[in-house]
Amino acid sequence: MNLTVGCKVEWTESVYTPYTEGEISDFIGERTITGRITAEGYAKKTNYHFFTIHVYGAEGVNAQEIEVNSKIVRRGVVLYPKCRILATPDNYEELVKEKAERKENSSPYVTPT
Repeated sequence: MNLTVGCKVEWTESVYTPYTEGEISDFIGERTITGRITAEGYAKKTNYHFFTIHVYGAEGVNAQEIEVNSKIVRRGVVLYPKCRILATPDNYEELVKEKAERKENSSPYVTPT
């Protein structure tokens, strides 16, 4: 799946009890969020692909915590497993190609000699 800026997406994410140091958070359910990707990036230090998403709506467990028309950031590992692309931008194929080229040029592999 190629998620790019401009894609309208819907995904389901797991919801846990708030983190308390020294304790394990409990799974309490899932929520589904719909929004449009406004930015994406890659953090080399942590090896995470992340997306900034303009929220259109949310439903499910603790959905009220996700404010409509706000922007949230989610890592790719959260989006990819349970994500559907609802709509793509007009230049989607071009964006996918550019993304692939950036990825190809970002960390060239050098064969050991």
